[in-house]
Amino acid sequence: MQKYTNPPIIPMFSSYSEQFMSSDPHAVTGRQGRIFMEICKLNNVTRKQLAQDFELRPGTVSALVLQLIDRGLVEEARPRPPYPKGRPEILLRPVVSRLGVIVFYVISQSFHAALVDLGGNILFSQVREIQDTQLTENGDERLSEFFLGMINDIRSEAPENTDIVGISFSLPGVVDEQNKKWIFSLSRWKKAWNIELSEIMEKTGLNVILNKNLNCELRARIARLAKPSDKNLVLIHWGHGIGVSCSLNGAILTSDKGGVGEVGHSYVHSETVELCRCGLHNCLETQAALWALWPKLKEKYPDVPSDEWDFERFLNETEHFDIDTLNVAIRQMAVTMRNLALVLAPQHIVLTGPFTQNQEVFRRLCDEYAKLLPPDLNRAAHNKVTVAAARAGIQDEIIGAAYPLFAKALLELR
Repeated sequence: MQKYTNPPIIPMFSSYSEQFMSSDPHAVTGRQGRIFMEICKLNNVTRKQLAQDFELRPGTVSALVLQLIDRGLVEEARPRPPYPKGRPEILLRPVVSRLGVIVFYVISQSFHAALVDLGGNILFSQVREIQDTQLTENGDERLSEFFLGMINDIRSEAPENTDIVGISFSLPGVVDEQNKKWIFSLSRWKKAWNIELSEIMEKTGLNVILNKNLNCELRARIARLAKPSDKNLVLIHWGHGIGVSCSLNGAILTSDKGGVGEVGHSYVHSETVELCRCGLHNCLETQAALWALWPKLKEKYPDVPSDEWDFERFLNETEHFDIDTLNVAIRQMAVTMRNLALVLAPQHIVLTGPFTQNQEVFRRLCDEYAKLLPPDLNRAAHNKVTVAAARAGIQDEIIGAAYPLFAKALLELR
């Protein structure tokens, strides 16, 4: 196989390639898929190179490439001058815009929809906000109409050569992926409860899948690791709400019953009894989530925004912001980190969200966590647990949400 120094033009390339791997390099099954992935890996490759790499007859390679061209997945191009001596060979390039997935994701109380192609490029996007007051008691009918409107808008703007292979919802809260049901995300919409999204598949004729949003982001992050099977990683989002996704030996912890990672509704001690939007008392979110902190912050800072991204800018740009107002939240988050570290034994904890993008908040959080769980007393971990702050990976979330649908579409190349 050819060595390459530039990264493949397809995100999660290794994950897609694994579908076509075989112990027998000459196996007929999956051969077209392996040829396509090699074209994606090298980008500008010739039929001659492919024949050499796969030890196939030139006629066999030409037939396989022709099938990929007929599918619209590969195009031919001429090399740039100066040309080598003799007749220049035709280069083969992947057409990443041939396949597309519509991805829905949530930021604060806004729904975003993006048409993303196999290369991770966003071809078209839109955003709409919906308030809880606009929903009926269970929210089903209103949300279905809302989503269908956005889907129709995107389909009308999609490039003619793009085949939309499905719709992926990347959602906060509790998600029943198997039954295509959004159980709840009460920190955002109290009336969004047991939302059925299977109707969207019937009305659009497209495959529809549901994912927990943090699992999508973690899926893409794991794919970038050199040896993901060696890693235990905990991803914590601290923002409008609080949630967790974790990987154990490279596999994301999921359940067909939903509810994995709802750490925001775990119990914390408080001097007063606080009612959470979920109906329970003294949930972590009542002490640390932006939705709970915002009313008190607004008393002191009238211009404080409730949107996560806007709040991040506000936190970093407001002179003399009193970080002490976040001390209780920081303490509760540090306690949560200690508990997660002992229960899940990760090598890495990654925090996203507006709070940890502030250097002083992140420093205090790390200091508090180190006091609660000194490295030499963390006997659940073989090595020191690293803690890092990262920006919420919207691009990672989109790519991770689209992956299952792209993977299924590519399997047709077997």
